[in-house]
Amino acid sequence: MLIAFLGDSLTEGWPGAAFFPLLERRVAQHALLNRGRAGDTVSTLLARLRRDGLAPADAAFVWVGVNDALADARDAPGPQRGHGPPTRPARLAADYEALLRWTEARARRIVVVLPLVLEAEGTPWEERAAETAATIAAVAARRGIRRIVDLRPGFAAASREGRGPFTIDGVHFTETGAEVVADALAAVVDELTDAGA
Repeated sequence: MLIAFLGDSLTEGWPGAAFFPLLERRVAQHALLNRGRAGDTVSTLLARLRRDGLAPADAAFVWVGVNDALADARDAPGPQRGHGPPTRPARLAADYEALLRWTEARARRIVVVLPLVLEAEGTPWEERAAETAATIAAVAARRGIRRIVDLRPGFAAASREGRGPFTIDGVHFTETGAEVVADALAAVVDELTDAGA
């Protein structure tokens, strides 16, 4: 299978450690394409993909949204109310819907990976990441996407095993964090293979 990975710095693997080379070794029978770029939000990823294109793929993993969440936490201390422009969640939902529509036209199967911020418990970053993940999951479910990956259980299990730290800054991975991601995504690739994607 040709599998495209669309996303931001977490997909690109910079800064910090990259999950992608680990995943390539674990699923060496498949061709993997890394289309991650540091700093991308949902809307900038979509604009970049529309500009650069994407060859037809058997599957695409879409993992973006953490920069949207971090910008929201930095720029908006509370929810927007009243009349006027669409709220941040509504804009995010519309942009994510457009991204999924674009990707569905180029990939037979879509896997949505939810954004997360680790090691930020009780902070605005964690709250916004959870809101962003919920918006993305709702859009994916409305579009009938069955494979929605939440990486938090894998990190929780690794933490119980005494592994960690997982990030260099709450977002970008250490080698241990990259291993947790590679393990989780390799399991999904195996599911796609078994399902004949």
